[in-house]
Amino acid sequence: MKRLLRNKPAIKLSLLFTTVVALSIWVRSNPIFIQHEKSSVPVTISTTISNNLAQQIQPQVYWLKSNQNKLTLVAKSLPSSTFGSTPQQVLTTALQKLLSAQPRDDLTSTIPKGTKLLSLQVRADGVHVNLSPEFRAGGGSTSMIYRVAQVIYTASSLDSNAKVFISVGGQSIDDRHPLGGEGLILQQPTTRYRFAADFL
Repeated sequence: MKRLLRNKPAIKLSLLFTTVVALSIWVRSNPIFIQHEKSSVPVTISTTISNNLAQQIQPQVYWLKSNQNKLTLVAKSLPSSTFGSTPQQVLTTALQKLLSAQPRDDLTSTIPKGTKLLSLQVRADGVHVNLSPEFRAGGGSTSMIYRVAQVIYTASSLDSNAKVFISVGGQSIDDRHPLGGEGLILQQPTTRYRFAADFL
């Protein structure tokens, strides 16, 4: 008993080390917990970029790839020669590319043909995207979910934590104006992480 009391500091140190190791293992095995914490940090996009920084930016357009009846988002970077020097110009170019270009490399899109970008604004509270009514056309719940995902991920390609507002014909996609027959409703604004947690 006296020997145990003498080694009390060593016992405490051993218990502390065991606790730290157990906590580390638990955090590694729970990536959703980490992702949720990351998504809670508000980040906004600056409304201007220096010319040097603009040349380094690589905005991305998000297409879809089908593998064993499962869709996956695939990012394709735009060449720097195709976009402007402000976040609004850069993201406008990326969204226009998403809506008008034909994907290659066995990629696809669930966004209906003829969908146009009516406006895109980068404000202090997030990225506001307004799409033409064609965005509502056709498709079931999977098509609706992934077309919205393509827009959200492309609109947040300069900042993965950016808040995104999506409207169709000036009407926000919400409980008053759900998307499609399945009635997809977004919490506006939304982020990549919130959308993935709710739908993907």
